Amino acid sequence: MPGSRDRQTSLDWFSLARAGFARHRTDKPATKAGQIRALWPDIEAALDGGQSMKSIRKWLEEDAGVTLSITSLTSYISRIRRRLKAKRPAEATQIIQPQAPLGPNARSQVANQVATGPALEDDPLAQAKRVLSQPKLDIRKLHNDGDPEGRNLI
Repeated sequence: MPGSRDRQTSLDWFSLARAGFARHRTDKPATKAGQIRALWPDIEAALDGGQSMKSIRKWLEEDAGVTLSITSLTSYISRIRRRLKAKRPAEATQIIQPQAPLGPNARSQVANQVATGPALEDDPLAQAKRVLSQPKLDIRKLHNDGDPEGRNLI
């Protein structure tokens, strides 16, 4: 039959490749970053258990043969955490409303926070934009002085 030999060869190639990948899955990663990523669940558990970076670095050197400085280890860990955080779906942020309004603009501040939602967390200028979008404080209205009779004094 025409094509049957090609089909058998492609199936052999596929199964050989899968078997090769299965064998190499347990090999030690070639890079330090890959080694840290492979051991990440254990490193995270140790950190959550209260272990120090210094002791984790020492264990990595003794048990896994991974030699690196504490600065490098913290850098790898922060990269892994950032990558995991970016992969996680955005969690809804809870906005805590003040117990007593601070002034006439207090409601508009809370409304702005609710309207903008979690998108502002990623914007480093979000706080400045929010403050600059609010009306400026007029000290004369606050103290109820200025031109009480409505005359233009100047």
